[in-house]
Amino acid sequence: MWQKLKEMILGKAPIEVDHEYFGRILFMGADMPVEDGYWEAQKSTNESKEPITLVINAPLSGPTEEQVAFCQRMLSDLDALFVRCWPIFEPDFQEWTDKEFSGNWKDDFELMSIEIPKDADEKNDWTVGYYVDAAKHYFTARFVDGKPRYNEIDG
Repeated sequence: MWQKLKEMILGKAPIEVDHEYFGRILFMGADMPVEDGYWEAQKSTNESKEPITLVINAPLSGPTEEQVAFCQRMLSDLDALFVRCWPIFEPDFQEWTDKEFSGNWKDDFELMSIEIPKDADEKNDWTVGYYVDAAKHYFTARFVDGKPRYNEIDG
């Protein structure tokens, strides 16, 4: 009874799991195996200053091997990942920073997040987010049908 009362007042404890590849992951979808639930994780790379936030669109059962492979592909070549995002960022970059792009993305962009699409299918929506210090904003490329469709600017 006390446990039920505690859960009513404080809510249930978050579901955390140690995943073989992603490490500690936190489920963000209550404790129900809902279709639109997702997991959050942090992953460090040699090329990033801070750990990258990963948003993994997967139900309570957890990320799939295909999602692991998708993440590995994206993190294995951060230059290629940025090249995929640049067509969406280019129109906004100079307007928001008042400067020309140097050609080296690491001069102005810091990779902050990668959203791994449901079923690791690039045709499902997914995002890649960077912080642009010169703009003091986040630029997030939203991919739809496998292509970057628009830049979400916030911060």
